[in-house]
Amino acid sequence: MTALRSVTIIVNPTAGRGRRRTDHATRLAGALRRAGVAVQVVHTRDRGHATALARAAVRHGGCSHIVATGGDGTVAEVARGLAGSDVVLAVLPVGTANVLARELDLPFDEDLLARSIIAGATTTVWPGVLHTAQGMSLFVQMAGVGFDAHVVHTVSPRLKQAVGRGAYVVSVLRALWRYRYPVLRVEVDGAVHEASSAIISKGALYAGRHVLAPASVQGEKAFSVVLFGKAGPWATLRYGLALLRVPCRARRM
Repeated sequence: MTALRSVTIIVNPTAGRGRRRTDHATRLAGALRRAGVAVQVVHTRDRGHATALARAAVRHGGCSHIVATGGDGTVAEVARGLAGSDVVLAVLPVGTANVLARELDLPFDEDLLARSIIAGATTTVWPGVLHTAQGMSLFVQMAGVGFDAHVVHTVSPRLKQAVGRGAYVVSVLRALWRYRYPVLRVEVDGAVHEASSAIISKGALYAGRHVLAPASVQGEKAFSVVLFGKAGPWATLRYGLALLRVPCRARRM
């Protein structure tokens, strides 16, 4: 159990849809301060800034918890910033899909999250390490290569704020006949496979509560590799419809 010293709340003011993220952070900060906890609230300006803010909080010292207030992208950025430290990552999920929060059944309520932080409740997750031309970084839920990665990269931030998950549907429809579907050579446990897309998943869930890799568990030092063999718009549509037919994981209330 990590001794509670102080909490830094990192807020992505553009995360989610139609909600005032600063209000969520303010309520969480208020609940913690009423319990006598020192709290600092900082806001991100652009992509990658959450990592820099988390690193600064770690370097400053005295911080026991950093709360990522945003979606899965914000969580991943904060995780990269505190990697290698003893600071605990907490999540206030106010993003579009909030996959990691659903995966770990984390509280979506500010008061419940505050009580969890004060009580010292933690769970251990083992992130993946991604190596790209831009360098090395962590991923805490999944990493995609191919069509999935293209959709996430090209989705409109403004549309995400306006229509939430529907923005990804729009991005998929735009990409179906524009994406070139290159053949990927993927090596898994020494065996080479050809695929049109690949998703490397630390958890079971994808795009909210949809179960993609049921054998994956965040608390284990392993991950699942999901390969999509066939290429083209019609095959991609069939994969998407198959995912929608899989029962969603119910959230424990």
